Amino acid sequence: MATQSDIDKHDSIIQGLIDRFEDYIETASKTLEDRVADRVLATNTPEELIETRGPINADFNELLDTGVKDFMNEFDTVGRDTISWTPGDVTDEDKVVVTELKKQSYNRLTEVGRQTRESIHTEIMLGALAGATVQTIAESVRHKISGVMITTTDLETVRLQKKLKRLRQASDKKADEIAKTLGALKAKFKNVSVGGSLGVKANQEMHDLVMDFDAVFIKHRAKQAGLKKFKYSGSLVAESRDFCIRNQGKVFTEEEAQRQWSSQSWSGKRSGDPFVVRGGHRCRHFWVPVD
Repeated sequence: MATQSDIDKHDSIIQGLIDRFEDYIETASKTLEDRVADRVLATNTPEELIETRGPINADFNELLDTGVKDFMNEFDTVGRDTISWTPGDVTDEDKVVVTELKKQSYNRLTEVGRQTRESIHTEIMLGALAGATVQTIAESVRHKISGVMITTTDLETVRLQKKLKRLRQASDKKADEIAKTLGALKAKFKNVSVGGSLGVKANQEMHDLVMDFDAVFIKHRAKQAGLKKFKYSGSLVAESRDFCIRNQGKVFTEEEAQRQWSSQSWSGKRSGDPFVVRGGHRCRHFWVPVD
């Protein structure tokens, strides 16, 4: 049975993986943004603009798809820690489950990149046909990759970007300050979708993928061992839902969890098995077999 020390360690492993991915995607997105913008700015005719498709596809493959594979291998660390909570050695079935979950996770995460890439190609094509300037097209594709965090020479915008990054990384996040700073940035860029950038979508997807992987594998190992009770565990943050706060540390049977999740509604809830979806999107909680 997992001790509180084991639970804290598991939470640290998961959050460490998520944090490292956020650092990676921030760097990769910024490099990708500059490369794609430079390719657009280097063209002189609509035909040359349209021909950027191949090089841009190669940029996405190099900076996103290849890097994502490395993070999929880090899922093994999460799985190995889970195995230590339950009796029995690693089985062939365990290996099959982990391999399949990693494959599905890779496909889901690279799909985020593919959608952004195709959106950029559409933007370039429409801009070329409409006769838009390469400067206008370049700024538009920058926003699709980095949202309000695009590279800019405007000093006030840079100041706000740095402040927003600092606020988001703070251990004691202040939601009102984050919202205020984000609002000021949005005012700088009219009609820019804050949540639609590659970085935001990739980070949200990666968070849910890691937690979903963990949840499914924990349930799989518990089933093999005949364990039927689970503690709702994990860490609480400023943004934690009331639902998660109320259930923190509580023990449920499968039937009790199913009843609880099906009979209540809350903001951010995901549909599906409570042992997978937990508190909803970006939930930091996980289940720990206790009996």
